[in-house]
Amino acid sequence: MPHHMLSLKWNANIMKHQYFLFIIIAILCQSIGGIFGKFAALSLHVSDFFAIVTNVFYLLGLVCMFLQAIVWQQALIHFPLSFAYPFMSLFNFIVLIASAVLFHEGITNMNVIGLGIISMGITMLFSSGKRLCLS
Repeated sequence: MPHHMLSLKWNANIMKHQYFLFIIIAILCQSIGGIFGKFAALSLHVSDFFAIVTNVFYLLGLVCMFLQAIVWQQALIHFPLSFAYPFMSLFNFIVLIASAVLFHEGITNMNVIGLGIISMGITMLFSSGKRLCLS
């Protein structure tokens, strides 16, 4: 294969890996948005509409969800939905860890089993003989 063809293929692979960052950023934005939602719920002492929509944590959560929607669209431009969407389940891992660390909520055996099942599902999806979209 001529050198310029290898260079083009290498550049295309680098771009795919850069586009994969859209998926990672979408997961992080969704996770952080959910965490801000919990902070908003804990900080609200009254549940009237004005108190909710002016709560700084609620507003930050909305900003995160807005950014997640934009970044997710960019990810879907570059990857099939069937490839990108299973990664969104990583949100469950981040939120579970954050709930324990930030809010001192317990992690139950059922949480761990559930995350194990999710992990096995993702593994099975990608080991089913299909080539990953990143290669």
